[in-house]
Amino acid sequence: MSEILSKLSEPFPKEVESILKKGGMELTYIPVHEVLARLSNVLGVENWSYTIKSQGRDTKTDDWIIVHVQLTVIIDGSVVVREAFGGARHTGNMDLGDSYKSATSEALKKAAQTLGVGLYLARDEIALELEAAPDEKVQNAWDNFLSLAGSLTEEQKTTLNEFWVKHSGGRPKPNIGTMTDTFVADVTALAEEAVRLSFNATVVEDEEDDA
Repeated sequence: MSEILSKLSEPFPKEVESILKKGGMELTYIPVHEVLARLSNVLGVENWSYTIKSQGRDTKTDDWIIVHVQLTVIIDGSVVVREAFGGARHTGNMDLGDSYKSATSEALKKAAQTLGVGLYLARDEIALELEAAPDEKVQNAWDNFLSLAGSLTEEQKTTLNEFWVKHSGGRPKPNIGTMTDTFVADVTALAEEAVRLSFNATVVEDEEDDA
């Protein structure tokens, strides 16, 4: 068993690691599909499985989805069971399915960590939370924009797209799934334009007094 646990605990190749930047810090985490691949490669796909014991909104606040996972593995003929909880923030216009998926992924990674998978990155557990839940300022900006954009007519949405092309110089529109350093500023600019469009306002440029 010790040999298998040793293989499970081996550091992951650098090329499969992902980096999250937060508050000037760089935090390393392993994507869940790499964790599951490690279980399959070391144990064999037939020697591990997981069950969702429970899932739902946090009883104290509706902003969080909590998932309870049971991971079962067979090592040298012995059945080993590990359990863990994962959480993901869910607010505004976030897709509920994505929130459950994020919470499940976090729970699975935590359960696998008790077997040594990625344990050397335990000090970066905060990265798991960041992966599942965007920064509050970022999420609020995104939710605000989606709410405003959703109230626009098709014609207004076309105008908003034209605004973005001119404003950004052709850069892709911001998406919370592909975070950039200018995300909040970009989304705020789009939200302000959406407000203007929703009120059918016109941009008036200052003109010099000819007098």
